[in-house]
Amino acid sequence: MLNQEIANRIGQRWVDDWNNLSVADYMKQYAEDVVLVSTIALRLIPECNGTLSDKKILLSYWELVRERFPHFKFVISSISFYENKVVVYYSSMQEGTKAIAILTVNPQGLINRVEVSYV
Repeated sequence: MLNQEIANRIGQRWVDDWNNLSVADYMKQYAEDVVLVSTIALRLIPECNGTLSDKKILLSYWELVRERFPHFKFVISSISFYENKVVVYYSSMQEGTKAIAILTVNPQGLINRVEVSYV
């Protein structure tokens, strides 16, 4: 069961691992059956309809994002939680775009669903 301390740790790791530029390290926090829902995925891979499933596909996607946006870094505004979901409110340092990521966490503490909305 999540509490604020665990949610903060998961959310902070999600951002820190991305900002450290290692896609391999970033992928360690995801379950094998992870699902990503994002408009960026829709923009980069239109045939996916904004949804990517499977850790191997997600790895290829994150490598593409890194290639297209090499200086894309996140800054956390706040982190909250509800049941098994960690909600990360953040912005990108380069574009100043605000976003919300809902990270659904499985019983093993791995992220098995990511839903990102840009506001």
